[in-house]
Amino acid sequence: MRSFKSALADGHRAERAWVDDARSAGRSAAHGRKLIIKGHNKNKDHCETPDAVVLVSLEIKSRSITFTSPNDYPYDTVFVDDLNGMAKERMKHFAYVFVSQPTGAWVWISALDRDDTWSEQEVFDRGRGYSVPTLIAPKSHLRFSEELLQLLYPHTLLELVDGDTGIFCGGGGKVETVDRNDPAARGRGRKAPGETDNNMG
Repeated sequence: MRSFKSALADGHRAERAWVDDARSAGRSAAHGRKLIIKGHNKNKDHCETPDAVVLVSLEIKSRSITFTSPNDYPYDTVFVDDLNGMAKERMKHFAYVFVSQPTGAWVWISALDRDDTWSEQEVFDRGRGYSVPTLIAPKSHLRFSEELLQLLYPHTLLELVDGDTGIFCGGGGKVETVDRNDPAARGRGRKAPGETDNNMG
């Protein structure tokens, strides 16, 4: 029978190798702190330290329509994003969050759920005055906000991440003016139709 410490050491090596591989692939990943509880009892004790923590990107869309959950979203389909903008992005978003301006409630959709029920259509954008190629998903793919919150790392446990994590519990995002020719600023030039209105659900 292998000792707990031996098994733990093997696990730590596997975790370090995975994080190092992710970093070598150019992805943002951090190790969890390696903690051992003195006199650890494997039947009773549990240490919250994560094996690894990674960054994922979320796209936030503001909608002028009224809803409080996926159940009362008022359209059968959801305008997910502008296909022109998506084609310019260097990374894929894990999820799209849709916020109701009237209620403040939000729902989300996972990019992992994209299947053949999603479609690409030209949608007329009243704000721009012309049609925009748009990714559209069925309302049935919307998820409750609580489901996403359960997947996001709690800031009360950031002390268990091996590295500086202060940015994740600080103030709001700053608005900056950037040079169009700056490579760091390249990517999206336009937003999906319905960023402030989803009148064609």
